[in-house]
Parts: sequence; structure tokens; C-alpha cells
Amino acid sequence: MGVDVAIEVAGVEDRDALESLIGRCYAEVYPGWYEPDILENALPAMLRIDTRLLESGRYFKALSDGRIVGCGGWSHATPGTGDRVAATGHVRHFATEPGQMRTGVGSAILARCVEDAMEAGMTRLQCFSSLPAEAFYERHGFDRVQEVTVMLGESTPFPAILMQRVLV
Repeated sequence: MGVDVAIEVAGVEDRDALESLIGRCYAEVYPGWYEPDILENALPAMLRIDTRLLESGRYFKALSDGRIVGCGGWSHATPGTGDRVAATGHVRHFATEPGQMRTGVGSAILARCVEDAMEAGMTRLQCFSSLPAEAFYERHGFDRVQEVTVMLGESTPFPAILMQRVLV
């Protein structure tokens, strides 16, 4: 069952609503995939959206009946390091309202990100997928590159999967 959504550019003024949505989504999805102590330490850092991402015009919100039901975006800079690799973009901070999961919200946002990245000259997208999101990215043409540990802050290791999609 699909939901009708409009994808719009999100901005700094949406921060509170977006971070609240991310918190609800991750609280629903991550238990059972990650140990409670990992979540306790990692979630606070994962819920904050980088202001530069919100100001970039590359972070999107999905609206259904005027409510934000999903979010996600992409950047040229690698999350955490800020490094840039020629023609490589990075998918960032995806979340869907728990009651709207598996209705096409995330797919619609990802399609917008792919289109936007291609228009900006990117030839590949990468992401640090959480363990439960791997199947979502695989369904959308991403391949597993390797298991990685993403450091959140200076002392919180978070198991993830580096995934990549070649854009054509």
C-alpha cells in the first residue's frame, strides 16, 4: 500500500520536527539489531542533523496531508570527515514515521536524492547503512561494500554497512 507524498526541500526551520521524527523511527527500528548500551550511547549523536546539511538544499522532507512523514538527503562531503571524493555523494539521515514504513515514503525521498545527485554530477552514491536499513538500500540498487564501524562523537562506535550505488 503506497502513501501519497510530496517531497520538498527541508530547512533549518524544520529541524525540531525532523529530529523528533528520526528519534521515533530509530527507537522503533533499532532495538533487536543493536545492543541497548550501543543505542543508549549512539542515538543522541544520530538524532542531530548537521546544520550544513539542512542549509544545503539537499535534505528533503516527505509530506502527507501536511505532516512530515519522512526525511533524508545527501551531501558531497563524507559524513564525519567532510572529505570529498570526485563525483561521489553520500546518502544521509533517512527516517520514516513508524506508521508509514513500507509505504513508499523512503523510496520517494531516495528517488529525489538520486535525481538531485545526478543533476549535480555525481556518478555514485554511498551510505553508511544501519543494519536494519541494508535491505532497503539493496532494493534500491545499492551494493554492500563492507562492514564498518562509524564513530559517533569521539567514543561511540556504531556498527554499519558501507553501501554504494553507481548512478547511470
